[in-house]
Amino acid sequence: MKPEFVLPELHPLIKWKLIRGARDADLIASDYAAMPDYPMTDTDRPAFVAYRKGLRDIPDQGADPDAVVWPNKPTFLK
Repeated sequence: MKPEFVLPELHPLIKWKLIRGARDADLIASDYAAMPDYPMTDTDRPAFVAYRKGLRDIPDQGADPDAVVWPNKPTFLK
C-alpha cells in the first residue's frame, strides 16, 4: 500500500525509503500466492503477475517520489 507522507516536505530520499519499505512489505505479503501449489485460476494469474511486476517496477518510475503510481492489488489476494 502506498505510504502517506505526513510531512510533505520530507526529503525525497526519506520518501523513497518509505516507498521501498511499503513496496517490499506488499511483495512479502503476496509471496504465498506465488507458490506453485497455490490454487489460482488461469484468469487470475495475469492480474497477479502484473501486480507483482508493478511493485517491482516502482523504483524505475523516475526521480519524483510523489509521482509514484502504485499498482492495484487484485481483489482475490488477502
